[in-house]
Amino acid sequence: MTKLNRRGFGLVTLGAALGSGAALAQTRDLGMGNVNPPKHGTSQSAQAFIDKLQELSGGKIKVAHHHSGALGGEREVAQQIQLGAVDFGPITTAPLSTVIPEMSVFQLPYIFRDYAHLFKALDGSDTLTGYYEGVLDKKGLRLVGFFAAGYRGIYGHAAINGLADIKGKKVRVQEDKILVATFKALGMISTPIAFPEVATALQTRVIDFAEGGVNTFYHNKFYDIVKYVADVRHTHQAVALIMSKASWSKLDDAGRKNVLDAWAYARAFNRKFILDEDKEIQDLVKAKGVTITKPDPAPFLKATESVYAEFYATPAGKDAKKMVDYIMAIQ
Repeated sequence: MTKLNRRGFGLVTLGAALGSGAALAQTRDLGMGNVNPPKHGTSQSAQAFIDKLQELSGGKIKVAHHHSGALGGEREVAQQIQLGAVDFGPITTAPLSTVIPEMSVFQLPYIFRDYAHLFKALDGSDTLTGYYEGVLDKKGLRLVGFFAAGYRGIYGHAAINGLADIKGKKVRVQEDKILVATFKALGMISTPIAFPEVATALQTRVIDFAEGGVNTFYHNKFYDIVKYVADVRHTHQAVALIMSKASWSKLDDAGRKNVLDAWAYARAFNRKFILDEDKEIQDLVKAKGVTITKPDPAPFLKATESVYAEFYATPAGKDAKKMVDYIMAIQ
């Protein structure tokens, strides 16, 4: 048994022991795996959820926050949550798509126009969340909700002013088939790499560029490695806060209500945080000696139109197309 599994097994065993008596049923010591550092917006939003959950439960539900990749990469953490070895995790929808391929909807190029569009899709009705609740339930997962994690660009060893600057270059993408297809359509060599390995891959020039959030670039100090960011905004990233279905089943009604109420608080915190951060994040990046370019998005959008058809040709894409249609119909 791996170190991670032993740790996770302890969490589950503890939960089972606490659930063995009616008097102790409401007390839970749980764990959360998170790849991001403490100052990242996803980490702060997750911590807001944890703190509110402890407050609402009167201190009876406590969640240990294992941030900064302490429990491994996002795909690994998602698998551990699926097994019930870890209780919670904010998992970016791209690596989560390796477990739930319908999550690739969120990576389709330019599917979200801006933050307002993303928030309407996530919060305007329960259409999107309702669909994914059902999809995740079949895989042993409980969807708590979706965090917004900022827009994504391309950063690397050279300035990008147009498609000609990236043709034939190696780019790190998240572990998602849609992102691989997207950057292949842009003329790049897509290289799926787990997030904990990105810094080394850039330092050793295994890759020329990486696609990622501008806020993630800043909070992970990638400005110490590369000095160019292209603000292409091919997607506005969503992060699914997921819970083990087994862990959810062990909560009593009061505990479940606490989770849902804590999520409502954390969602509001997240939406405000991401908008506030957006006002200054590029200035913070520039202050580190980084050049930010803003290529015309039209050629990027045109080059990636075929990716939608590729997605619809898959079983997951065929089923999830109704979510794409829903998102794109939002005004």
